[in-house]
Amino acid sequence: MPVLTRRRRWVLLVTVVALAIAAVGLVALRGCRAPVCDSVAYPAGGVRISTGGKGGVYEAYGLALRDVLEDDLPGLQVEVENSGGSVDNLSRMANGRVDLAFISADTAFRVPALEQQAGAPGRIRAIARVYDEYVQLVVRSDSSIRSLSDLRGKRVSVGSEGSSVEITAKRLLAAANMNDETDIQRRGYGVSQSADLLADGDLDAFFWVGGLPTTAVAELASTVPIRLLPLDRYVDTLHRQYGSFYQSATVPQGTYTNVPDTRTAAVPSYLLASTTLSADLVFRLTEALFTHRTRIAEVVPSSRVLDVRTAISTASIPLHPGAERYYRSIKP
Repeated sequence: MPVLTRRRRWVLLVTVVALAIAAVGLVALRGCRAPVCDSVAYPAGGVRISTGGKGGVYEAYGLALRDVLEDDLPGLQVEVENSGGSVDNLSRMANGRVDLAFISADTAFRVPALEQQAGAPGRIRAIARVYDEYVQLVVRSDSSIRSLSDLRGKRVSVGSEGSSVEITAKRLLAAANMNDETDIQRRGYGVSQSADLLADGDLDAFFWVGGLPTTAVAELASTVPIRLLPLDRYVDTLHRQYGSFYQSATVPQGTYTNVPDTRTAAVPSYLLASTTLSADLVFRLTEALFTHRTRIAEVVPSSRVLDVRTAISTASIPLHPGAERYYRSIKP
């Protein structure tokens, strides 16, 4: 066996080290596309996504997004958490408990105050406007309830505490000259529990704000005949008093079993990211969101409407630097 000189041993060692570094680089760059072609640092504890209640669209979207991210970013750990909804999600992000979250646009006004309370100004940023949420006031088809005013004295769920449903329900009842504390038998359930209670006759109506179709409402409609109450007459009031994000919309016939076209209100929803996540990582997260929107749509039909032209419209919440870089990178 030939004896290696000191010089040859040194060259061999340098070569081995160089090959090892290159191998690590290839792993780190798996799926890399310009302008982010350096290794992306993952948070030590992974990425935590705060969604919403059981049976809601936020939950379904969060689970689908987790699968996409874990496939696109090998080695990234993604945890999906249920929550009370939009306001709860904002609080969790402001306090550093989660990294990504879904919210309804009508709760965005709370961002500055929550950041201030948490001592973290500027922590909450947006990735995209992802889809529109529809206000749904659900009753059994044999119910005598035909309008908001018919809810007086009835057992009504206005959504779980800390949800955008609660905010919207309160605003709608006020638009109909009703108080959610005194004019109804107020309940505070999430969509799944509300649907179960309505089916059992232990609830007269419930509010829900979510994408179409919402799993819990669809499952309810498949077993118990339901109706959605028209709410479009109150959109102008909501628009004037609270913001232009409230718009008239229609829940199309066929969304739920035997439920005809129903005019209602809609409000955008946003996917948010904490500034504790690096710009490089959020670039890749945003890229994955758009690259795999068809795959996500297999689970969440609402995600089909995701479009780069409207995604940047996140109102008072600025884009995360990583998301902003992504949108600039795809401009023609």
